[in-house]
Amino acid sequence: MRYLVIGGGVAGTTVAENLQIFDQNADVTLISATETVKKVTNLEKKGEVINCFEVIDSSPHHLSYRFICGLVTNCDFRLQTVTLADGKTIPYDKLCIATGARPNVLFPSIPHVVGIRDTESVQDLQNRLRNCKHVTVVGNGGIASEFVFAAKKCQISWVIKDETITSVFVDSVASKFLLDSLKDRTDNNCKPECATVSKRQIYSTVIKQKNASILGSALGPDWYNGISLDGTSSTKQLEIEYGCQIGNVTTCSDESDYNLKVELTNGRTLYSDVLVSATGVIPNSDLFKDQLTLSETDQGIIVDKRMRTSAPNVYAAGDICSIPWKECENWKQMRLWTQALQQGFYTARSMSASDDEVIEPDMSFELFTHSTKLFGYKVIMLGRYQEWEGCQCFFRISPGLEFVKLVVSNDRVQGALLIGETDLEEVMENLILNQMDISQLGESILDPNIDIEDYFD
Repeated sequence: MRYLVIGGGVAGTTVAENLQIFDQNADVTLISATETVKKVTNLEKKGEVINCFEVIDSSPHHLSYRFICGLVTNCDFRLQTVTLADGKTIPYDKLCIATGARPNVLFPSIPHVVGIRDTESVQDLQNRLRNCKHVTVVGNGGIASEFVFAAKKCQISWVIKDETITSVFVDSVASKFLLDSLKDRTDNNCKPECATVSKRQIYSTVIKQKNASILGSALGPDWYNGISLDGTSSTKQLEIEYGCQIGNVTTCSDESDYNLKVELTNGRTLYSDVLVSATGVIPNSDLFKDQLTLSETDQGIIVDKRMRTSAPNVYAAGDICSIPWKECENWKQMRLWTQALQQGFYTARSMSASDDEVIEPDMSFELFTHSTKLFGYKVIMLGRYQEWEGCQCFFRISPGLEFVKLVVSNDRVQGALLIGETDLEEVMENLILNQMDISQLGESILDPNIDIEDYFD
C-alpha cells in the first residue's frame, strides 16, 4: 500500500511513523515544504489520555520513511496523484493531508508586524528584538501569554479584547493566579518553585449564569527555551490594555524613535518597534477549497469519524482538519500540539484498516486533555474545565505555587484545571473517565490532607 502524507508537522510525522507500525508492508512517503520535520520526544504518559512531551526540529536523514522536500501545488483526487512545484508527480493509494495552519496575522502588509508560528518566525522575532525598546503584543492565547512571560529587557504593551489574561485557556480566577505570579516574577525575578504558600484556599461556587466577559493555538511546549528574547532596555516593564483591540497600525516617519504607530479602540495610541500578532491560526486549506468540503466556520477540512475527507482515500489530521462530531461532552477540538499527536495516531490506524473494518475513535476523543506551560507553570487541562450554567466549581489555591479547579455536575467531576506541580492529573483523569460519585466528599475532595487516589481506589 502506497501511503502519502503531506505536511511535516506533529500530525504528519505521527501519521507516517504509525502507518509503519499498523501496516508492516506500508510504503510511506512524507512531503514537507521545509527541510526539517517536527518530532515528538520525551513522551511521558501521565494517564490513559494525558501525554506530556517536547517537540523538536529533526533532520529527515534518519527517518524510517521516504522524505521529499517540496511544495505541493496540485492534488488530483481522481487520478490519486500529487504534483510538486518542480513538476514531479507522486502517486498514492491513500493520502493524508496534514498541512497545519498559519498565523492569523493582523495588518500583515505592514513592516515590523510579525506572527509567531514556527522556528523561522521565532528566529526572525529574536533578531528584531535585539534593537527593540517597546513591543506591542496582541492576542490572549498561549503564544501571546508565553511571549509576554519570556521576553526581557523591553517595554511590553499587551493588548487583549477580554477583561482577563489568557482567557483562551483559563477563567478569571486562574487568570488572577497567573497574573499575580507574573507580576511577582517580573518585579522580583523569582521562580514558581521559590514561592511560599501563605494560605491554602478551598471554596466552591455554583455557576448560575456564565459571564459573557469570561471566555473559555502553533509552537510546541516550551518553544522559547534556549532562545533569547531580549530587547535593549535595562529592565522589563509590562502594561496590559484590557477590553480593547487594535484599530489601526501605520509606520512612523524616519525621524521617529519607533517603527509603528498603534491605535487602540480605547482611544490610546502606542508607539512600538515591533507588533507581535498572536490572534489564532487559519487552516492551510486554500489548495483544497474547490475539491474538499470545508467548514464554513473555520475553513478546516471536514472529516468523519475515521478522519476521512469528502474525497475517496483522502484523510486529514491536525490543524488542517475540522471535526464536527463529538464522542462525548467532555471533549472538544482545539488546534493544539496535543491533539495533533492524538489525531495523527488515530488517522494512521484508520488509514491502515480496510474499508469494511470497524474503526471507532479511541479514548483521546472521549476526554479533552492538554498539557502545556503558562508563565513558567506546568498546566494540565482536562475535560470541561471551563464552567457552564448549573455546574459547581471547587478551588484550591496556593498563591505562587499551585492552582486546582474542579468542575462538578451531578456529583461527578466533568473537568479539571491544574496549574503547578499538583500531581493530581492521573486521579482527576480517572474521576472524569469513570464518572465516580464524589458526593461523600464534596468540596473536601481538594483537602490536601486527604489522599483521594486511595479514597477512590
